Amino acid sequence: MLKTVLFIFILAISVSSPASLHPYKSFAEEKNIYINVDEIGIISIGRDTVSSDELARYIQERLFKSYMGTGKMYSKIKLTKTDGQVPEMVMEVVLTEIKTGQQRALTELCLQKHKDFFENISERQQAKLKKQFPVLFQTHYS
Repeated sequence: MLKTVLFIFILAISVSSPASLHPYKSFAEEKNIYINVDEIGIISIGRDTVSSDELARYIQERLFKSYMGTGKMYSKIKLTKTDGQVPEMVMEVVLTEIKTGQQRALTELCLQKHKDFFENISERQQAKLKKQFPVLFQTHYS
């Protein structure tokens, strides 16, 4: 009788454990935002096509919504050029928009968590945010 109860208990724990459902997946698996820019300047992120003037808002929303939904944020932003040469002017605009989106998401996050702007919180809180959300401070996107 005791063996049966023990067996059922162990079986119940192993079935309900998320690790047992995905033994090869790491919970720290990186989640990235992939931004593709083609030679005529069309920006696609996954299945979405975004204009350059909407890219900052799109990045901000994706980063902050992922935080609000799971308490975690994307790991990295990866920028790729597809279909040949992308003009430098287009790439400058895209990079500026990405940085603006990161800055807006950081501002929104700080106001949500600390009720103050990033510049006004303590150095310890700033360091913690940099460690916890490195995507907001990323400068290289390759």
